[in-house]
Amino acid sequence: MRPAFPLALLLVALALVLPGQAIAANRLPTKAAVSRVVGKLTRSGKVHGLAIGFLDTTGRVVYGFGHGGEGRLSRPPNGRTLFEIGSITKTFTGEMLAQAIMEGRVRATDPIRLYLPPGIITKESPLYWISFLDLATHTSGLPEAPDNLPGKDPHNPLAGYSTARLLDYLKTAKLIAPIGREFHYSNTGAGLTGYLLARLWDTDYERLVKTRLCDPLFMHDTTITLSKDQAARMTHGHDTAGNILPNWQVTGLEGAGAFRSTANDLLAYAAAETGITPTPLLPSMKLAQLPRKHVNSIPTLYIGLFWNVMNFGGKEYVLHAGRSGGYFALVLMSPEDQAAVVLLADTEGDLSDYGWKLLSLLTGKQQP
Repeated sequence: MRPAFPLALLLVALALVLPGQAIAANRLPTKAAVSRVVGKLTRSGKVHGLAIGFLDTTGRVVYGFGHGGEGRLSRPPNGRTLFEIGSITKTFTGEMLAQAIMEGRVRATDPIRLYLPPGIITKESPLYWISFLDLATHTSGLPEAPDNLPGKDPHNPLAGYSTARLLDYLKTAKLIAPIGREFHYSNTGAGLTGYLLARLWDTDYERLVKTRLCDPLFMHDTTITLSKDQAARMTHGHDTAGNILPNWQVTGLEGAGAFRSTANDLLAYAAAETGITPTPLLPSMKLAQLPRKHVNSIPTLYIGLFWNVMNFGGKEYVLHAGRSGGYFALVLMSPEDQAAVVLLADTEGDLSDYGWKLLSLLTGKQQP
């Protein structure tokens, strides 16, 4: 008798390979309904281009609004259009950390000095007791950005940074808060986590994420380095006046926000994260989503391994947004409803409120 698992794997693969198509769109919103929520953003010129993705147990679909290119007659973005996703990259870093924990490579409470080159953090350093958990919950006391960034360009603030500069920074770094006590959002900590995990597997951060996350989920358009075809499908970022902004070059702190992706790929990611698509990664994904620290200044917010977990009246939502030069990205999931929304925009600004409205449209329930 032939084993049954190849058929199961094939079904999983088909579900992941066809992320832009709704399987049975009985509950999925129509484009007209979505336009009533977000259409004014592109019609008014506030946003140049939008890709909106929906996912639930009936299927998935992507709608585009505005322009995917620069010409007035250019078509809207679609499920294969690439956007910068900024800090959504941090959730990839959290997934890598969860996998390392489950494989016994590290413990969440291990001091990071044990995994750095010798002499980077000495016994006299204020960083001596920082753990992976502190980094992943933004409670390490490290600042938002290191103080030795080489560039002064506000449109490309991380360009020219490197691992060597990061390690030099750690030797003399000062904390802005006691370790483990206060939430201070830190690109420094996320970038450092990405470096440590890549070092643990003896590879670079992009290859690590692609091998252990993107390839298993068929997320082949989720990348830092663009192929020629991907570069042709990559949008330009814009400021609020509609001016084109340069794409960010995130080097040395890749784990904080270097990846680009598509609505199709992020729906595949959300399908795995919610368990709608069964994958072997689900246990590590649930470990990364587990609330670890409460943010006192925001009573409804908890932090997992870089995931944000909002709790409203006992109902949890798992989400992360990303903002980089001229882009906004959001993955918003309701595990209880088995539903998720992906919002990608090629114009700077915070569109989080629209994400919640779109989730309400998808579920038919009033969301926060």
